[in-house]
Amino acid sequence: MTKVEIALSYLEKGFSVIPLYSPEMLKRPSPTIKEEYQKELTKNKALKEPLAEKEVLQKFITQKCKQPFIGWKKYQHQLPTREEVTHWFTKNPTANIGIITGAASNLVVFDLDSPAAVHFAEEMGGFPDTVKVKTGRGYHIYMKYPGFEVRDDVNRKLKLDIRADGGQVAAPPSIHGSGHQYEWVEGASIFDIEPAECSQWMIDYLKDIANGKNLTEKEKELFNEIGGILEPVEKTVNTVNEIRHEEAKTQDKKQTEYEDLLQNGCSDGNRNDSATRLIGHFLKTGMKETEVWEIIKTWNEKKVKPPLGEDELKKTFDSIKTAEKKTQTTTPKFTVESLLDNFDRTISEYQQNYVRISFAGDNLTNLENQMNGGFSGGRFYLFGGIPSSGKTVLLNNIADNICLEDYPVLFFSYDDGRAELRYRTFSRFSGQTIEDFNLRTVKDIRGVWNNTNVQQIISRKYVVQQMIPLEKWTELLINPIKQKHGNAPVIIIDYLRKLRTERSTFDERLRVDDILSKLTEMAKYHNIPIIAISELARDSYKSGQRLSMASFKESGTIEYEASWLGILGAVEEKDGDFEIKEDWDSIIEHDGNVDLIIFKAKRGTGVTGRIPLKVDKNLMTVSDRPVEPKSEKKKKPSQFE
Repeated sequence: MTKVEIALSYLEKGFSVIPLYSPEMLKRPSPTIKEEYQKELTKNKALKEPLAEKEVLQKFITQKCKQPFIGWKKYQHQLPTREEVTHWFTKNPTANIGIITGAASNLVVFDLDSPAAVHFAEEMGGFPDTVKVKTGRGYHIYMKYPGFEVRDDVNRKLKLDIRADGGQVAAPPSIHGSGHQYEWVEGASIFDIEPAECSQWMIDYLKDIANGKNLTEKEKELFNEIGGILEPVEKTVNTVNEIRHEEAKTQDKKQTEYEDLLQNGCSDGNRNDSATRLIGHFLKTGMKETEVWEIIKTWNEKKVKPPLGEDELKKTFDSIKTAEKKTQTTTPKFTVESLLDNFDRTISEYQQNYVRISFAGDNLTNLENQMNGGFSGGRFYLFGGIPSSGKTVLLNNIADNICLEDYPVLFFSYDDGRAELRYRTFSRFSGQTIEDFNLRTVKDIRGVWNNTNVQQIISRKYVVQQMIPLEKWTELLINPIKQKHGNAPVIIIDYLRKLRTERSTFDERLRVDDILSKLTEMAKYHNIPIIAISELARDSYKSGQRLSMASFKESGTIEYEASWLGILGAVEEKDGDFEIKEDWDSIIEHDGNVDLIIFKAKRGTGVTGRIPLKVDKNLMTVSDRPVEPKSEKKKKPSQFE
């Protein structure tokens, strides 16, 4: 896409778009720009300790590349026209793209320019699933405008800035003055999701800014903690883009990276970042702190050119050591004898620990049969699907059927709220359409509520809308439900990327990998099935596109972690592969015909293949779809018969 097309696409999203200077434009500066630069040189010379001219130039370019080169005040109150945007970026095709923040674009941006800022935000409550941009030194987090005036705010110490009324941010694919390109975080671009509503901590923080208040006691406490623990680390940590670049050098993204650093050292620009990663890596292995310090000192002396000063290296080491201690968990106690097998354990695991949970009800018999009679304990199941294929409808049906089998269900619903799931269940068991419930035209709501099936479901189906870190699920949710019902609940997640862990990272790939790993461990620990909905990559549901395990956004990790993988879609079979049908959206909308393609089924979870299903979007059900058997061609009689 050209800059014009990209800028227009942002305008179509409702953003007030303006052109900014770019490094490329400043290579051929106008007389006005030259005059501004000369003034900066004059100011610099008057300083007691003037900077080198190269540094002055870099500072000037960096600042200039954040500035519009048009009068932009009126666009803080109204959107530009398509003609204006087209003119700006046609005349200046290398210009950066700016988005005005505040009420004009219904947008407030949290600008996180340091690890300390990221840590502060996560400790205050973190960010929901929203639009994110990778910048030169951190992230821009796009949130919906909170509905009250918020002015720009700069926190120089913490480097957590707010861009709101009267402000603007550079948007992808703009180039920072340092040469870094602004990029959408994978799966979190403005074309993937919409900016989320501000959560309570953000609203409180923005109101304090709007009212000119100082930090709250909690914010002060966190700020002081971060100042003491993370400030030295901040000096050593380089950009996340550089970390990912280093990881991507090798096929083994983790281990080989550290081997490469130990053997080959690092360049001047990566010294602090490399030292930070190596220290953290060695401390996580359980090595003694004294041993790690000696290794890092030797590495710094022998492999880093030029080496870091020992005082600076020691500050980094102490900071990482302090932070690492906070995340360490107690090693479980066990005896080596407990690792040996025995007959009692064999019998227990063969008989008592076997879990197979039926979910067929009266509508999904074929699917249950193909999954060996139900969901198996200790397994992780992953459902994907093209848009409107009925993923949530199917899993809500499955959840209800499990409840009717007298089993509890823990349903994490982040796309559809509790009321939406409730009305889908009401619709299915009352025979009244989902629209009747959405429009509040159902007269006998008490009668629906008292339906025997509905009563059994609502007493066993626990719907979670709050963002609870995975590490807290056992304590806060699973154990209390198990105590009440005698069984740990079947867990259903809609959908996977909405989840959070306590140990956050802004690298989306690493974050999802961590989630998948924890879910697999949880399924095994509690001997329960965990079922999750996952997104497909955007290109995977184009007409004619072949579906496969690689269609998932998390392709790679899920192929290892998940026990079972299936994708819902309107497909046709070609040469043994399944391809998305032409006009698949019209087909699903018109007749509800979809197919569940099972690509992976291991360790007793069933068999792979195709299962025909039918979605009824009025009564919110997914059921087995009868398929006409293929008519066999009559064999031509042989002349010898």
